[in-house]
Amino acid sequence: MAKANYSIGIYEKALSNFEKYIQTPGVSEIRKMEIKQSILSCRFAIDAMKNPVDFNPVRLSENINTKNDEYWPSISLKGEKLVFTRRLKQSAGVVQEDFFISEFDSTGWTDAKPILEINTYENEGAQALSADGRILFFTACNRADGFGSCDIYYSVYNGKKWSSPKNAGSVNSNSWDAQPTISSDNRFLYFSSNRAGGEGKKDIWVAELLLIEENGSLKWGSVQNTGNVINTPGEEISPFMHPNNKSFYFASDFHVGMGGLDLFQTELRKDGVFTEPKNMGFPINTFKDEQGLNIGFDGKTAYFASERNVDSGLDIFSFELPEELRPEPVTYVKAKITDAETGNSINAVVDLVDISSDSTLHRTEKTDENGEILLCLPLNSNYAFNVSETGYLFYSQFIQLEGVNSLKNPLLLNIQLEPIQIGAEMNLYNIYFETDSFRILPSSEPELAKLIAFLNKNNALEVEIQGHTDNTGRPESNLELSELRAKSVVEYLISNGISASRLKSKGKGETTPVAPNNTEEGRMLNRRTTVKIEKN
Repeated sequence: MAKANYSIGIYEKALSNFEKYIQTPGVSEIRKMEIKQSILSCRFAIDAMKNPVDFNPVRLSENINTKNDEYWPSISLKGEKLVFTRRLKQSAGVVQEDFFISEFDSTGWTDAKPILEINTYENEGAQALSADGRILFFTACNRADGFGSCDIYYSVYNGKKWSSPKNAGSVNSNSWDAQPTISSDNRFLYFSSNRAGGEGKKDIWVAELLLIEENGSLKWGSVQNTGNVINTPGEEISPFMHPNNKSFYFASDFHVGMGGLDLFQTELRKDGVFTEPKNMGFPINTFKDEQGLNIGFDGKTAYFASERNVDSGLDIFSFELPEELRPEPVTYVKAKITDAETGNSINAVVDLVDISSDSTLHRTEKTDENGEILLCLPLNSNYAFNVSETGYLFYSQFIQLEGVNSLKNPLLLNIQLEPIQIGAEMNLYNIYFETDSFRILPSSEPELAKLIAFLNKNNALEVEIQGHTDNTGRPESNLELSELRAKSVVEYLISNGISASRLKSKGKGETTPVAPNNTEEGRMLNRRTTVKIEKN
């Protein structure tokens, strides 16, 4: 009776019956543990219904929702692409699950179109779109190239069409592997699996994507269980990692909740351990199953599927997350790389390093064939951003987001790489010194390593290292400081194997600004190190 009442949300009666039952003589200790968990859930549900969270879902347009079931929404980082699963009702009671995609423009969501390159006569579902919109991971079952009952597959978008789906490889097992989500740096894939070695029926697992090989195959690190903070003896499914790569959401039927599958929120700490999961509350959670949550990069807008109209079945809704459930928002940098002389696109290497003192984030990626790249930037960190390609000077920029808690405008960059030639200069903005000193700070190491690699690769170059300051202080002092800083960089390069005969230094002080000195941003740009090509 307790279980029956709990399953339909009659929590007071369920609680009463659970409390009577646990007093029954002869109840095993294992059963008592189960009942104690159910009692906690009933008490939580009663309190949650008395203290509901703000929840006002809005059904998306008819261009997305139809009389068919639409569910499992996946939103791209910029919020301009929505991929979802549609269950098409065929004749003789047969259903067909396929992917559809809609794009957001000035008129709203466009009419959803099937992704023909991925859809088959079999079922595809439970997908995740990478932050840059270029990779779609999804679930497919009982295929000839599968490892187990259900496997994770993927397809790559080249700007015009999606590639033929491939099995994701060693991340799969001979069990059920499904419902993937990918971190915004395309580094970690989280998914649900009932493989051996877990905590319960279905657990959340994670694997590191080490490499996308030239033939398109994926190389993975070892698959790891996310641990018993998240996973329980029950089922944990439907993982979602927010683009900030910290806020994690999943569904569970065992953690204290409203019944069925509830949605939970946890945070991934810097030591790799998750915080205790928090139930997202009523009426986001009910006695029914809730899953398939997706949250936009602004941290406010969430998407989910719900059956609120019998005639249209499952539909996709959006809602504004309550303040206490919002993940820290992110921004992003979108860059297009071209040749400064020809204007042609360059397939360049992009390095993004979080130079905050306690971070190890270092991403290296290549632009697409159009010279474009999109990278997610979690707030509250500073970044060294570099672009390089053979035959060109490399590009350097400092991105300051430390202390920023609210959403910043995305950074849109049109970067023109200068070919290597005599007289060409590149300004380096990520070599840092102690205030009023020429001592190089440790946070300069990623940029200096880039400069050393550049000089080693172009071993015939001779360069002049120039130091620059803003106009704060006396001009004579600024000139002297810039000279000492330029010499420090030269000495660093020599100590790391660059021949002294290829290097000379020069202080320019405040004489050659690249921006007005009347703002902090301008002064920061003027405090730079310049590398000038003297001999090629």
